[in-house]
Amino acid sequence: MPTQAGIHLLDSRLRGNDSSNHFVCHLFMGYSLRFFIVRLIVIGFFLGLAGCERPSTSPPQSLITPPPTIAATPTLVPTPTVVPPATATNTPVPTNTPTPPPSATPLFAAGVAPACGQILPILPGTAVLTETLNPDSAALARLQAIVPEIARPALERLLAEPGTVGLAAYRIGQEADGAYLNADAPMPLASVVKLVHLVAYAEAAAAGEIDPTDTVTLEELEAYYLPNLDLNAHPKAIADLEADGRLFGDPPAMLLDELPGMMIEYSSNAAADYLHMLLGQEVIEETAVSLNLAPQTAPCPWLGQFLIMGNHTRDEANDQEAVQNYIDDPDLYGRDVIQLTEAYSSDPEFRETAVAWRRENRRPNGQTQRFFSETLNAQGTAGDYANLMAQIAQNGLSNGDSSFIARRELEWIMQFPANQTLFTNAGYKNGSLPGILTTVYYAYPLDGSNPIVVALFFRELNGRTYQDWRQNLAHDELARWLLADPEAIPALRAVLTP
Repeated sequence: MPTQAGIHLLDSRLRGNDSSNHFVCHLFMGYSLRFFIVRLIVIGFFLGLAGCERPSTSPPQSLITPPPTIAATPTLVPTPTVVPPATATNTPVPTNTPTPPPSATPLFAAGVAPACGQILPILPGTAVLTETLNPDSAALARLQAIVPEIARPALERLLAEPGTVGLAAYRIGQEADGAYLNADAPMPLASVVKLVHLVAYAEAAAAGEIDPTDTVTLEELEAYYLPNLDLNAHPKAIADLEADGRLFGDPPAMLLDELPGMMIEYSSNAAADYLHMLLGQEVIEETAVSLNLAPQTAPCPWLGQFLIMGNHTRDEANDQEAVQNYIDDPDLYGRDVIQLTEAYSSDPEFRETAVAWRRENRRPNGQTQRFFSETLNAQGTAGDYANLMAQIAQNGLSNGDSSFIARRELEWIMQFPANQTLFTNAGYKNGSLPGILTTVYYAYPLDGSNPIVVALFFRELNGRTYQDWRQNLAHDELARWLLADPEAIPALRAVLTP
């Protein structure tokens, strides 16, 4: 039986995604060689101009850091607004005038990009959840005897609060023997939704609709960066690009093809939003539909989501009530989330004011972030995302080129020897928002058997559990155990399906 110590993810941020160790599929070799040569030529040209140093070849050393999330911050009392004195008139002052609720509509000029929610709904439908379990005592004892200690907290949460968990875990070709819990119920996805953006990029690049060797200046990319909301994920990605010699020129720039890796490996929201706006809202939603993500709600730009929770155009301090107004009017939310994204990314004065306001006011607070994330963050089902990982693992996108691009980014974890001792290939993405932790995997065992896929979503985690799991990755450990131990899925299935 593989041990948990052998399956951990190491946290060097050296990508190495073009290594031939990532893939065994002959289908991709022609494309990868052509693409790699073009990429080398372009990078070499700019390196010659900029004199950037050679990428480091030092091996990775540290364990994977928890996924970036929004840090909960206290709400400060807003500075009272000075109101000029009214001019006296003979008009009677009306009494009992109701105070208007906090306005959800930001005060800026409307943009030209289509609203979020062109095809997909903003809000999820009503889900029927399994909220109690009655496992066979012998099956439960068997499961508890073999689960690794580090994964036990996640298993205990699954058993005690099943209505807050979505799970789909199976070996491809043996789906009927898999372990499932609320697999068809929409759950908040956090950064797992970036799989949709990855596939949209891969398909557009493979079709020649975008050129991966185009350059993106650092200034253009960071127009989508809202500081202090990603646990340093985006600055870390940029620092590693620079250290590896992949940030070049004056002004500093990178290849467009760096952005998918920043989005998947580092979980940079700025990279995801740049691709989102480059490809367009309709393409993002059409991609989700083409992937048969049936209960999927519309993915909206991260930047706009954070600004919706609180921004300088809304004077009222009750951000949670403003979020509720958006829930009551999802069409308004769809328009404003895009308009805020456009205003911030295109108007330096708006951007500077927004950053300063957040730094001074420390809004929104943690409760508002949780309320928003449980409702307006993109939702999908564990079953659908397990099936998507199975599709990618089997090169099932529209063609070999797009499948190669998607797998190249997801399989960044295969550069590490610890994973090579267990799998020939493995792909991974996780997500984190206050109270929400999500993870998806596919993996090909070394014995040549069919790949295994796992999608595991937790929601409504209390603050202590959420912070602890972000450090010890109990939810990830449970998912990896299901991948690595052949006895794990049958044992869990026996408890969930007595």
